[in-house]
Amino acid sequence: MTGRTTVDVLSLEDFHQRLERRLSEAEAVLKKLNTEMQCRPPALGTFTDATANARRYSETYASYVDHAERLHRAIVAAKKATHTIMTNYRTAEARNAAAAGDIIAALSGVSEAMKPAKGADPRV
Repeated sequence: MTGRTTVDVLSLEDFHQRLERRLSEAEAVLKKLNTEMQCRPPALGTFTDATANARRYSETYASYVDHAERLHRAIVAAKKATHTIMTNYRTAEARNAAAAGDIIAALSGVSEAMKPAKGADPRV
């Protein structure tokens, strides 16, 4: 490796705009999950199979909400990181002097946002 890192601000700005659209989509999913689809299992009665299905429905719903919230946090963290990088490396001189460690540090919030809650399903 040459020890130099370059930052293409135009590509980064395009990615940042895409993140804005993805953030809107994630927020729409969360809104729908937390309003229209709020955990109301189907009324199947009180037979053993019916209560088991209602419980599975609730567990699946909670899993969807958890994954959507993790995705939302990751998008927010990536958006913040790209904004920081674009701000810090706006000029050619700053981009040419950028160290890989600086950029990695700016992106560290993304990994943190993607971590599942303790005991939660690690898949997104």
